[in-house]
Amino acid sequence: MSTNPEPPTGADILVSLGLETLIADQGFVHDPATGTLGSPLSGRVVAGSQELLRSLHKVLDGEPAGGWAAAMKSSGYRWGKKFAAELDARLTVNEKPPLAGLPLEACLVFLAHHFARHGFGTLKLDLTRAAEHGVVVATLADSFMASAAGSAHDFADPLPAGLIQGFFEHISGQELGCEEIACAHLEAPECTFVITAPERIDSIRGVIGLEPAAAIIDRLCT
Repeated sequence: MSTNPEPPTGADILVSLGLETLIADQGFVHDPATGTLGSPLSGRVVAGSQELLRSLHKVLDGEPAGGWAAAMKSSGYRWGKKFAAELDARLTVNEKPPLAGLPLEACLVFLAHHFARHGFGTLKLDLTRAAEHGVVVATLADSFMASAAGSAHDFADPLPAGLIQGFFEHISGQELGCEEIACAHLEAPECTFVITAPERIDSIRGVIGLEPAAAIIDRLCT
């Protein structure tokens, strides 16, 4: 009796394209002699605690109001663009097509791996609504930003949202929006984001925080 094959995993997709080496052995390396921490793809990095993030939140959200979210999303957006450009450069060195020339599923493996490596949490991307409705849904489990939000009462993940947006804009060549529509910090099961055209993001802003993620996604797909 025949059985249906298991769907390919992220590692399978990269292996089939000969790209697995781009995420292999990419751990951070600590040099105690110089007091530095770095990685082959990200360059030099520094570890930051939850308390550091809470302190930044207090400073940036003081004046003007909402400064935290704007600054974090802008920073994440620049990070996403830079990460995608650096990955394209590595693909070129390895004589592989750029991200825009790869299957979208492979690009998303790179993005999820990047999130996990930097401790943001487990990112999953759902493409089932992409072809018909132009909507990609992302979920982030065990979000570092949500766990570090402390007593703040707003959504905790503008930086990851910006990172996702910048990465998707790079691989698609189109202007896009990415917005968090549910947050684990505010008692949702996980942090949920939608990626779609900016004007469609604008159409749901008024119900974010008032309706559950599933209802907002339904609005975008009807």
